[in-house]
Amino acid sequence: MIDAGSVIPAAIDLEQPRQGITLVGSDATGSDRLLGLDLRSDCRLTDHWVRGDDVTAVYETADARHLRTTAMWRLHPSDGATRAWELIASAQTSLLQSDSVLAVVSEIDATDILFGTSRDGAVRWHANPSPEATCVLLTHGRSTGSDSASVLVVAHPGDAPRVTVRKDGDRMVVECWLFSTELEKGVLLRSRVLAAVGPTADATRWAGDLAARFAASPPILTT
Repeated sequence: MIDAGSVIPAAIDLEQPRQGITLVGSDATGSDRLLGLDLRSDCRLTDHWVRGDDVTAVYETADARHLRTTAMWRLHPSDGATRAWELIASAQTSLLQSDSVLAVVSEIDATDILFGTSRDGAVRWHANPSPEATCVLLTHGRSTGSDSASVLVVAHPGDAPRVTVRKDGDRMVVECWLFSTELEKGVLLRSRVLAAVGPTADATRWAGDLAARFAASPPILTT
């Protein structure tokens, strides 16, 4: 278990990559899980290290895909009103060709949701799902008053992601699907997803600004 932040208590269990960053000890965020890595099969942790604000782990799947994935969770620059993290995921295989699809999963106890599309350097929010959505903004159902919190999840649009949302009990499950093309031996794919927690008051503004800045940053190159 590795501490992932001091302002909002958070931790990562590297043996459970799908859980991602678990937020604990706050009525506003409960035990939300952000930026989990779903490899679509059992996997084993083969290496890990901590460098500054980066926590990196390497996983190998137990299925026929022979997928080797590196996950780097890091603090993302944000102002004092918000707390943000980023997951940079990369995948490669020892096979001539393999299925590389994986998902970055966040589970949030929320009742309200907005879908964001990016255009002309700005984010526009919509009440209904859209295939063009690259981010979602969720409001906690149990938080009120000064403890009210909202959660932003945004995939980098330059990585051509597919973002889906489904309900699981009291939670909203946000899945950012990465690497839609077949992976060849010798090729390294990279992508990234950001998650942030901030006040519900004026949430569309801070979340829109943060998502727009993230979208404007250059995509990570694949090789």
